[in-house]
Amino acid sequence: MTTEPISIGEDTSMKEAAVLLRQHHIRHLPVVEGRVLVGIVTDRDIRKASPSLLSGVDTSKYEEVLVDTPISRIMTREPFTVTVDTDLREVVQLLIDKNIGGIPVVDGKELIGMFTEVHALKVLVNVLSEVAQ
Repeated sequence: MTTEPISIGEDTSMKEAAVLLRQHHIRHLPVVEGRVLVGIVTDRDIRKASPSLLSGVDTSKYEEVLVDTPISRIMTREPFTVTVDTDLREVVQLLIDKNIGGIPVVDGKELIGMFTEVHALKVLVNVLSEVAQ
């Protein structure tokens, strides 16, 4: 898992969140109040909530929506979570069953990490490498 993941507050704008996602090459942003997890937003959530320039929205209106819309309006509240003690198979099964690409790791309600499908694939590569030897 990624410890101390990049996170945002509920008042962060969609534009700020989109910039963070691009800058850090990530697809999930936990939303926190202090260190307490209150939600999660993904690159897909932002794309879905953004107006389409193809629909005739001009660039200034597009920019206005991104700047003026706080993440609290589009985030998933009470996301699925796991703890550091959750069995890896269970975590991966949750990603599959819920069709999600990442899941916050919490201690109580406090965010301590993120586990993503990329982490699961790294584990798979390690296992396959050991089997090949």
